[in-house]
Amino acid sequence: MSLADRIQERLSNLGMSQRELAERVGLSQVSVHKLTSGKTESSRRIVEIAKALSCSPDWLQSGIKPASTVSFAETQFVKIPILDVELAAGVGTRIDMEEVTDWVPISQDWIYANRLPESHLVVVRVSGDSMSPRLQDGDMLLVNTAEKQPMSGKVYAIANGDELRVKRLIKQMRGSWVISSDNKHDPAYQDELVPPHEFTQLRVVGRVIKVLMGDV
Repeated sequence: MSLADRIQERLSNLGMSQRELAERVGLSQVSVHKLTSGKTESSRRIVEIAKALSCSPDWLQSGIKPASTVSFAETQFVKIPILDVELAAGVGTRIDMEEVTDWVPISQDWIYANRLPESHLVVVRVSGDSMSPRLQDGDMLLVNTAEKQPMSGKVYAIANGDELRVKRLIKQMRGSWVISSDNKHDPAYQDELVPPHEFTQLRVVGRVIKVLMGDV
């Protein structure tokens, strides 16, 4: 049995597609297809692939050890980077730096169950109360930076120039978008209507998936 056969076996046993494997590991679908078709017989990402397939890297590479030989300490949690950036739940905060300051362990099973791309997840902090009561000042947010195309009604990290904010985006009938705050009690937080031609100038950093210790 070859590496391609073993990958295909695990995909079949887990009911996982090649696309899902590619997203979990951070590879292109072309790279995964080459592995599953035998066109590529090795990968520098073999450990990550084994984690995604819940099997031993040794078994996946050589077939020597049992497939079930896997370290739960290695596969149960994923370290997600905390960036030195604040999302302003208010008028906007300037982006000074985006360096990793720490890491947050998040269940790998939860990430996979929600079909999230592990390599595109980051954690950032909220500053301000415009998204209250759902988001509070100081909350830590899990953001999927792979989601650049906004869905109406969802919460996103957005940037205009060097100002970074967290807002709910709502699409209007004629293609305009509303940048909306959840805090409707404070008159300082008014909805902003953005015409289609101006919305393209707005950079969507990613979708807010979860408040750590809570949900959006």
